[in-house]
Amino acid sequence: MFITREIDYAVRIVRALKGEIKLSAIEIAKKESIPQAVSYKVLRSLLKSKVIGSMRGSSGGYYLRCDLTKMTLYDICRALGEDMMITECIRKGYNCVNNKYGSCLVNKEFERIQNVIKLELQRTTLDKLL
Repeated sequence: MFITREIDYAVRIVRALKGEIKLSAIEIAKKESIPQAVSYKVLRSLLKSKVIGSMRGSSGGYYLRCDLTKMTLYDICRALGEDMMITECIRKGYNCVNNKYGSCLVNKEFERIQNVIKLELQRTTLDKLL
């Protein structure tokens, strides 16, 4: 798992909407210097996961639906459907030829690192960042 450009843009979109009533996709893209085409894709993911909401019409736009004191970086990653694994060998069901008997020290270290990353992402609420 890497912090993808889309995850970065999702956090920036939430930041743009913080304290705002509603903003259009164009306003969000300009405010956060996000390419407009990518912003629409990320906005759709955030809408689907109910992090944000939208209203149509001349006075419409996007608005926050989430509580920034409870929404975490991990939640944003999941909202975008990102794969949270740092390497394939620690994925459940993956048949690693080097870890047939669960004795691979590299695999154990990757699992430890994965758990630390997940905990840190879950610990970091958006209100602390924005």
